[in-house]
Amino acid sequence: MSAKEASKLRQNNLGPKGLAVRARFAGQRKQKTWCRAVLKAALAHCRCRLDRFGMLSSVSQPIDIVQRSLPEPESVVLEGVEQVERGILLRVRSKGTPRCPACSGSDVSYHSTYLRHLRDLPWQGQQVRIQLKTRRIRCRNGHCKRKIFADRLPGVAALRARETDRLGQTLRLIGYLLGGLPGSRLLERLGMIASRDTVLRRVKTTLRHAQEGKVRVLGVDDWAWRKRQRYGTMLMNLEQRRVIDLLAVRSATSFAPWLRLHPGVEMIPRDRCGLYAEGGREGAPSAVQITDRYHLMHNLSEAVEREIQQLQIRSRAELVRETNPKKPRKPTLIEARRQRCRQARYERYQAVVELARQGQTQLAIAERVGVGAETVARWLHAPGFPERRIRSDRRRDQARFVQDQE
Repeated sequence: MSAKEASKLRQNNLGPKGLAVRARFAGQRKQKTWCRAVLKAALAHCRCRLDRFGMLSSVSQPIDIVQRSLPEPESVVLEGVEQVERGILLRVRSKGTPRCPACSGSDVSYHSTYLRHLRDLPWQGQQVRIQLKTRRIRCRNGHCKRKIFADRLPGVAALRARETDRLGQTLRLIGYLLGGLPGSRLLERLGMIASRDTVLRRVKTTLRHAQEGKVRVLGVDDWAWRKRQRYGTMLMNLEQRRVIDLLAVRSATSFAPWLRLHPGVEMIPRDRCGLYAEGGREGAPSAVQITDRYHLMHNLSEAVEREIQQLQIRSRAELVRETNPKKPRKPTLIEARRQRCRQARYERYQAVVELARQGQTQLAIAERVGVGAETVARWLHAPGFPERRIRSDRRRDQARFVQDQE
């Protein structure tokens, strides 16, 4: 052993066996480096030959198309495409510089990975599933409460979701237009299998997210569980033109607590129901209550219609008095039948008013008198006995006019 080798042994405190082990590892390292260089050169040669014959572009083009078709292709990288029993499987991994969701810092380090399985939009009638390899990241900020977090991929999928955002938007839109069961049947034909409960849940989740902002103009109206029997309250954000909540009952005791839980309401367009007025005064006393445009125009049209009916009746009566001022004529069969019908209708009207004065409900009055509940409500809200509208285009009215002229 030379003096140089002896000094090297003294410096490293290694014996002959240690030197042999080091020499063997050094030889293996050189061999790996040589193999890596040979493999890189071979791959470059193959790529050059494939590119010369136009084969490389034909292979990479479909992969590029699939990569561009992914949700948010700038955030993920396509690693492979497989045909499985239930459809198509896309193997994808996340990329980009992650940031801590708690402190927004970029001083992070790699922790581990896990797989997420997401449903995506179908392709040619086949179901598409994305196997997303997501990174777990460790936050290096000592003052941050969040130590480990996963990659956030906005635009790809929500946190803990099992479907992509674009598939969820499609389910929400179809559910909003068709409802639960019809929407589920249509989605099955389109290759997006989802139960009716899932479809309705997507619609409700979107509505809950829309409620997070403050409501400034709150529209209030009723909706029917069952018409003329049970009603609830519908609340709308008129600035966004969307329904934000449904209350089970139509009462001031349910409307006022909702207003207390959602401060910031400045204007309440409503109908002329006293329950909503009372609930608005209790829950939001500073809000301005106005009559909404629909009920205002509806009430105005009803009032104008009643006035026109009264004018028609009075004009017909004056016309009869002017044509026959002295000689009373015998009523025709049509007029006699009309008078009998009016008298019977007037008696029913008086019975309805008397029963309402006794405190009976509209449904009970309708069942007892033998008329519809809508007729009872219309008669009770009318200022007087509502006369029937007379249509002048009937043949019997024309025949009566000809008879009077003769």
